[in-house]
Amino acid sequence: MSALQWIIVAIICGAIEIFTAGFWFLWLALAAFLVAIGGSLGWLATLESQLLIFALFTLLFIIFTRPLVLRFIKSNDTVSNVKALIGQHGIVTSQIDPIHFGQVKVNGEIWTAISSREIEVNTRIVVTGIDGVKLVVEKSED
Repeated sequence: MSALQWIIVAIICGAIEIFTAGFWFLWLALAAFLVAIGGSLGWLATLESQLLIFALFTLLFIIFTRPLVLRFIKSNDTVSNVKALIGQHGIVTSQIDPIHFGQVKVNGEIWTAISSREIEVNTRIVVTGIDGVKLVVEKSED
């Protein structure tokens, strides 16, 4: 393949990377670009050598640089699932006993709740944990 063909491969892989942002096609694009340089300088004359170097650079980039890049760009994701409820306050809507489930309202949603102590209706609670699909709650001190 000619250097121009490898540059086209690099551009296509770069475009795919822009739309997927998974940091897989970026390494293919960089490897294709390096093969294009090697081919234009006459170092990689045969298709077999070009494909070998392309595969080698791609593998090395994925193994050694992808984890570093992913760690570098990792954002501080906000917790958006049920674990985000830990530490939240709410109100008991159905009495909670140690041997019976009750219900609480946290952030406008009704949840099944358990506690190691009895908690009366309209008592302010704090979520201390998650047990399956139930909230573990305690009386709030404030």
